[in-house]
Amino acid sequence: MSARATPLMQQHAAAKRSHPDAIVFFRLGDFYEMFEDDAVLCARLLDLTLTSRNKGKPDEVPMAGVPHHAAHGYIVKLLELGYKVALCEQLVDPSTVKGIVPREVVRVLTPGTVTAGEHLETATNNWLAGIDVGVSGVGVALFDVSTSELSAARFADLASALGEMARATPREIVVGGADGAEIDTDLARTVNAALGRVPVRPDGAVSADEIATVLGPLATEANALGASEERALTRVLRYARACSPGVELPVRRVRRWEPLDHLVIDAVAKRHLELTESMSGGKEATLLGVIDVTKTPPGARLLRRRLLAPLLDVARIRRRLDAVEVFVNDSKLRAELRSALSDVGDIERLAVRSSLGEATPRDLGALRDGLIASRAALGILGTIRDAFVREALSVEAVVDTVDDLAAELSRALVERPPALAREGALFVAGYDKELDDADALRQHGTELMVALETRLRDQTGIATLKVRFTRVFGWYIEVTRAQAAKAPSEWRRKQTVAGGERFTLPELDDLADRIAHAEDTHRERELALFAALVGRAKTARERIVALSERVARWDVASALAEVAHRYDYRRPDVDDSESLQITDGRHPVVERLAAAGRFVPNDTELDTGGERLVIVTGPNMAGKSTLLRQVALLVILAQAGSFVPARSAKVGAVDRVLSRVGASDNVARGESTFMVEMSETAEILRKATSRSLVILDEIGRGTSTFDGLSIAWAVAEYLDEAVRCRTLFATHYHELTALAESSDHAANMSVSAEEVGADLVFLHRLVRGPASRSYGVAVAKLAGLPESVLARARALLEMLESGSAHGAGTKAAPDPKKKGRVAPQLDLFAAPAQTPSEREVLDTIKNTDVERMTPLDALSLVARLKSRLK
Repeated sequence: MSARATPLMQQHAAAKRSHPDAIVFFRLGDFYEMFEDDAVLCARLLDLTLTSRNKGKPDEVPMAGVPHHAAHGYIVKLLELGYKVALCEQLVDPSTVKGIVPREVVRVLTPGTVTAGEHLETATNNWLAGIDVGVSGVGVALFDVSTSELSAARFADLASALGEMARATPREIVVGGADGAEIDTDLARTVNAALGRVPVRPDGAVSADEIATVLGPLATEANALGASEERALTRVLRYARACSPGVELPVRRVRRWEPLDHLVIDAVAKRHLELTESMSGGKEATLLGVIDVTKTPPGARLLRRRLLAPLLDVARIRRRLDAVEVFVNDSKLRAELRSALSDVGDIERLAVRSSLGEATPRDLGALRDGLIASRAALGILGTIRDAFVREALSVEAVVDTVDDLAAELSRALVERPPALAREGALFVAGYDKELDDADALRQHGTELMVALETRLRDQTGIATLKVRFTRVFGWYIEVTRAQAAKAPSEWRRKQTVAGGERFTLPELDDLADRIAHAEDTHRERELALFAALVGRAKTARERIVALSERVARWDVASALAEVAHRYDYRRPDVDDSESLQITDGRHPVVERLAAAGRFVPNDTELDTGGERLVIVTGPNMAGKSTLLRQVALLVILAQAGSFVPARSAKVGAVDRVLSRVGASDNVARGESTFMVEMSETAEILRKATSRSLVILDEIGRGTSTFDGLSIAWAVAEYLDEAVRCRTLFATHYHELTALAESSDHAANMSVSAEEVGADLVFLHRLVRGPASRSYGVAVAKLAGLPESVLARARALLEMLESGSAHGAGTKAAPDPKKKGRVAPQLDLFAAPAQTPSEREVLDTIKNTDVERMTPLDALSLVARLKSRLK
């Protein structure tokens, strides 16, 4: 029989047929083995040694393996690369089976469905997303298996749905078309282009019967949603269940996500503003990085969600600010609560792991400690007597801290439970009599036999009676031949030896049997008790998750208060107006990275009925881009329910933050920096409304001077006259400042700088009026350009500013300020008219043999030529 046809390889073939799109980890003893194409792929991706089964024979099969105890590290890497891993496990202990060990795929691990801690980011939801593309709209569902959160929304088009995906950053996406429409590779490519290298899984049709079956008890809630949302929900739940066969998913309810209830931050704005990830890919120098001082993982995840989806409802925003203000005003309460929250841990994910039957003893120990800490946190808040404060912190009603489960876990588990149940030593003494008896037999079986021996001597009066053990006969009672007649009649003779007689009795046999099986009995009882505890935690899952949600809100409010207290943030006044007034505003990230006291705060005022378009000019490095981002970040913080880094701030609720800041290209799609800039600008003009905040930096710089100026001028006019939204427009096109003369709603501001001698000093202060000049050459000097280049640049700048370059060396270009007229476009490389002295100097240089000159001669010649030009 060939290697491929052996029962073992037939098992593998069956597993691979069931999961053709997954890498099969096939359990063989202490290893997971991969065969055939999976082995070749894993050897390359994981740097494994590629071997083979039946090496050197015609039916040779490629093979690679990893140790079972270290497999999770390799699996994590495969999941990060977007692959699926099917775990084909041994269903019984191989030592108890003759022949082939039964094996079966028990779990399929995918990026969006993992629940183990080592596969998850603590502070981020692990979303599995479902997208259903229909004719009348696009349904979106988000499911985090590790926290049991499930939500759905409907969008008008795929672009809007992908914007939501960019906010949520799912780990995996299941995509299907309504009525079974095929999802081609173009759609998958579109999703990847918008979201990066997230795995996209094409999904088949969804029937009405399947919707009812998959949604089950959730169908009633889902009926309140549209058809596209129902199909999207069905797709994610169907996919998740296929990955965990036979396991009940921890879904408790469906939350309707209404995009219009939230400030929209699209993928471009999220990237430009560096909300959760910096341009370099790090997380420290981001808005989330500087405000996240939460103490619990659920709190960290809630803060991230709030930051990426701020509110529009002013009343809800103010309630969040009320909660933060409570902790800002009471530093003692804040410190005590944060100390208690430090011990809560991730009770949300621990509860879900218990409901999935995946909890370890260490997980239950952490859950116990978290529940106790949650109760302590509630006790701290329970001391508050002010009704308004209690309402702001959601402690006005009865809070279920799941005390019954906490008490049971405290009574049962040792202080530090082991990582795995099979390691034993899980329970405290006295928790269970049967377990204690088995443990006593394990630990003290010999002592029990000695006690039995003493008692039998006393009962029979046989002074020479002994209880002994041999491997052949086991435990027995031995008496001398002279004392044998005193043996009770109920004793059963077992053996006659030279020195006497050996007996046994039911009590001895029973004790011997219990001692012999004490280890197995103890292990079985311990595992049974542990399974019962996991079951108790499972039944309390919804209560624990509800408690976790409340604790997360306390955590976020106290964390934002800590940041406000530590870095002097103030409560913003959020209302429904269309104005924005910031006094002494500061960039929350830049000020933290700058030296203490070095950041210069600035005022900003925008109003759709007044100055709604502010044109910001000034030199490079003076802080224009920082100012633009600063205003957008303060708006996001305010509407997320946070205090802001400013002396005061009044924020009229913004529906969208739209950003075009920074230069980038898209090599993968063959788009230049200018093309990306124009695409993002076009998207802004399509989406902006009168309630939006738009920040634009250096529009039009990627093309010729007059093309760029014309585009920038037209974009600014459109935002001012057609959209009529609040806009900050930074530019180096000084001609654009003329807009303030023709529009009642445009104003000029500049970031000031001064030249001190030959040096340029940035003041970083925003002042009214346009900048007098750009100081580009001065900035070039700061950047370290060679002096010879700088000297030539200064000469050309002086020539251009004086107008001496006009004439033969100019080309015609449209002047955007003078319709129908033609303005000269300067040709920097046209030769200007020469004086006799200049011609003499040029002739001298042409006739000089440089190779024959010493350095001193060369310097002397340069000095003489310079004096002639004077």
